[in-house]
Amino acid sequence: MTGRPPRPLAAAALIIVGALASTPLNVRAAEAKAVATPCDVLADDPEDPFRAAPGVEQHAIQAEAAIAACRTVTAGEPGNGRAWYALARALQRAQNNDEALKAYQTAAELGYPIAEHLVGGMYQSARRLDQAAGWFRKAADQGYLPSQTVLAGYYHNGWGVPQDDAQAIDWYRKAADRGYPLAQSNLGIMYLNGTGVSKDETQAYRWMRKAADQNYAPAQSTVGGMFHKGLGVQKDVKQAVAWYAKSAEQGYAPAQAELGLMYHNGDGVPVDEAKAAEWFQKAADLGYAPAQTLLDAMRRSGLGQAKH
Repeated sequence: MTGRPPRPLAAAALIIVGALASTPLNVRAAEAKAVATPCDVLADDPEDPFRAAPGVEQHAIQAEAAIAACRTVTAGEPGNGRAWYALARALQRAQNNDEALKAYQTAAELGYPIAEHLVGGMYQSARRLDQAAGWFRKAADQGYLPSQTVLAGYYHNGWGVPQDDAQAIDWYRKAADRGYPLAQSNLGIMYLNGTGVSKDETQAYRWMRKAADQNYAPAQSTVGGMFHKGLGVQKDVKQAVAWYAKSAEQGYAPAQAELGLMYHNGDGVPVDEAKAAEWFQKAADLGYAPAQTLLDAMRRSGLGQAKH
């Protein structure tokens, strides 16, 4: 943290809401825990495990009807955090960001976990990391898996809390044990590097594979690398190619570059410079600098059919 006075939260901070709410965990299968009101039906978040209705994507909210329904609920039940959160989503859909921000904060102050997580993200955006950590902790203590994973990262990096890899491991494990792929992947990395735990490539592969099996692209790429190098699993270049391909086809640039190298080197697949160039180009188009370097080297050598 710097010595500058803290910046107040602004409506512009709402740009992070979508990024933080969108997670690799499919929480949509969570069972409803309360009777749904018209507010819930019109504006509940499909990514919210505490929702009462199936939920509506932000872009599909019928703002006017949802705002009216949710104001009715919050007026009659001012302590209903879920309704305040739904109201905030509807207000944001109507581009009434000032009121939406107030509603998100009200929901968080009432202890609604996903709102606590989002307010934590707003403080993070404002670089007020101690306040951010406090809000993430509130949601994490209620079992909200994205917050548990973010809080683990805060402990690992010493952001807003004392650096503590043991705490990071504990929080990653809480979320990983409940099937959250980002936490599983990060826990695997901790085992792979021996950070906060004894280095254990077998455990690293175990956790990374759990995340990869949930179609989490970064974990699929890492599993590919573990098969390629024989880390925690028997070396198998054909399996490496298969996992790199799973990840690359989802648009994960590092996997695209690795797959390009496999084709370039004939590692687990026949040498195919055209395919190598194609995968390097895909990764380069996503801004992945190492792929651009490889592509440039191919062009200088006159290899492949590297066309932009």
